[in-house]
Amino acid sequence: MRSTAALWLLLWRWLPLRRRWGIIQLIALLSLLGIGIGTATLLSVQSIFKGFHRTVQTLLLRYEPHLQLLPAQGQWLTMSPESLASYAQRLRARAFMPVISGRILVRRGGSFAPATLLGVPPEALQRTTNIPQSILIGHFSFAANGRPAALVGAGLAERLHLLPGDTLWLWTPQMLEQVAIGLPVGPGFALMVSGVFQATAAGEQGFALYTDTATARRLFGLAPHRWSSIDLWLARMEDVPEVHRHARLPATLRLLPWYERHRQLYEVLRLERLGTFAVLSLVVLVAVFNVAAALQMSAVQKRRELALLHALGMPTRQLQRLYLRQGLLLGSAGVCLGLLGGLSFYWGQLHFGWIRLDPTRYILSTLPVFLESSDVLGVTGVALALVMLASVAPARWAARLNVAEALREE
Repeated sequence: MRSTAALWLLLWRWLPLRRRWGIIQLIALLSLLGIGIGTATLLSVQSIFKGFHRTVQTLLLRYEPHLQLLPAQGQWLTMSPESLASYAQRLRARAFMPVISGRILVRRGGSFAPATLLGVPPEALQRTTNIPQSILIGHFSFAANGRPAALVGAGLAERLHLLPGDTLWLWTPQMLEQVAIGLPVGPGFALMVSGVFQATAAGEQGFALYTDTATARRLFGLAPHRWSSIDLWLARMEDVPEVHRHARLPATLRLLPWYERHRQLYEVLRLERLGTFAVLSLVVLVAVFNVAAALQMSAVQKRRELALLHALGMPTRQLQRLYLRQGLLLGSAGVCLGLLGGLSFYWGQLHFGWIRLDPTRYILSTLPVFLESSDVLGVTGVALALVMLASVAPARWAARLNVAEALREE
């Protein structure tokens, strides 16, 4: 106990920043500031990447389900209303929506555009997505003047210059096949535009048409109770991986979580975050080398004292701990300084929006930030691990010092 107290006292007396100023103290101070700047930068960039990741996730889930129940093979699945409710209950869904979807060709006048038609129950669409709140012009309705109508994405409306009240002509892939082999085909399936919506989440939504289930069933010639997918929403988005992992489904069905549908996007975000983290860790690494240099110079300067401690019987292991703890103390001070700076940036950006974005060019008005305790612990752990690694060389040099040679030289 007494030797441990003496070791800490010696560590405090030999700390480079406590002695009169010189090159060693300057290097130690610069290394402390470098570790602080690197840690703050790492934490700030992590919060920005996490903020963008969370924002993309939120925008996607405004219009898309947490899970999709799909046929394991083929395009269509057959399921009665009772089976729909049963599967939704088994998968812990708070809401579900049966969907009929398919690719179509849309014509207005002499203009054509490919699109995706989605037939859904209107009350389910209102309850589960932000489509009704995203209508720019027109109104939420799947019927107009006794004729079937649709909500049209803003991208498609812009391409074909559509307004509410216009009539579209829809051609299915089967109709196009008949045209290709020379069979006579009518003008297509007529559908009126009841409203135009703007979905900010994904490009596909901009070229989508939403109509009621009966209209989509007539267009694609489907029998009752046939669907493309069953969209499911859970009470908590965080439960999606667990539900997906433990789902027990027959071989004819498969479950697709929302993050699998956008795997490429999330892989890009993840790789960008990891790459940036690795590059910015070099800032901390450079500062850590300065810590090693300061400790090494301090050890060389104190060769006589170290030799005397060796001669008086101080164990080699304690001398190693002395320099390891000096490095840890300097590194901890720099990391605490960096954490203070990084968390201050996060708090200020979160509450005051210091960095603002142009709302005419971006969806967001301020730079998004988000942090979890695991991010703070991860950055702290990486910085301290690098510091400890840099302290090993001076500690081993001090432990292997030749006592007789050092005392003779002094």
